[in-house]
Amino acid sequence: ETRRLCGLRLLPHCSREVEVAAVHATNTSWTHLLVGMFMWLPGEEPRLRPRIFQIGPSSAATTSIRDFCVRNGLRTVKSYHADMHIIDLMEQALAAGLPALAYVDMFDAYTDFLYPFFTRIPWCNEGCKDRHQNITGKVYRYLELVQHLKQQYPYSKFVFNTRLNFPRWLSAQMFSCWPWVDKRTAWNSWLRQWDTCCGTHSVGPRGNETCWKDPRLKLMDPEPGVAFEDWAHKVCCRALLAYQWIWRTMHEGVERLFWTEPKRLLVFPIEGSARRLSRFLG
Repeated sequence: ETRRLCGLRLLPHCSREVEVAAVHATNTSWTHLLVGMFMWLPGEEPRLRPRIFQIGPSSAATTSIRDFCVRNGLRTVKSYHADMHIIDLMEQALAAGLPALAYVDMFDAYTDFLYPFFTRIPWCNEGCKDRHQNITGKVYRYLELVQHLKQQYPYSKFVFNTRLNFPRWLSAQMFSCWPWVDKRTAWNSWLRQWDTCCGTHSVGPRGNETCWKDPRLKLMDPEPGVAFEDWAHKVCCRALLAYQWIWRTMHEGVERLFWTEPKRLLVFPIEGSARRLSRFLG
């Protein structure tokens, strides 16, 4: 019971030592221990540790948000714990019928841990060993995990980091098929190249196939049995449309989840002032 109360972040004085003491407490000492967990010490500034979930996409200041939380005294984790993806630890806990954070419940702030795409090719897993990942399924599962966290941790807050400069985010996500065009500094030129090879004027399901014969094209080999032109069109052309859908669906889905509890969600464009984030975290 002590662990459950501490997990709700309602008590100002919770620690591993308090939980251990509660196990060995007598009927009399337990009462004093419980009262002490609710009391502020003389001269202590009343302040509770919030539980924060940063749930926006990668390539949108996730490291800066992690550093901000650390500087403000929050126990913070980013992406991995004990050499495992936090999202994998969450899935294991949920599959066992436990709360989502049962195996990683020692932090105040969780950053860059839910975005489900780890490579510049959205159909690939890490290392691109599997090139047939279900993009739609990944995004909808992401929204389901946000919903689990929202329901299981009712006093938590959520930061959806985003960018006003959407093309800058896209350029960071896309695989660079055309290395002679710097997508980060010359996005419009990169889009013109994309339009030449992939635009609506392109003929056939493989786009402008002359593009895939350019010796400067940078692309890993396709899987056995897959034509190079099909693979090139998927990675270089369809990925742009996929990332646009991912961005839109994540934004719209998260805002729907918090429609009835807007005070628990901060949509935070990273180009703005950090004061909004500071006020939101308290």
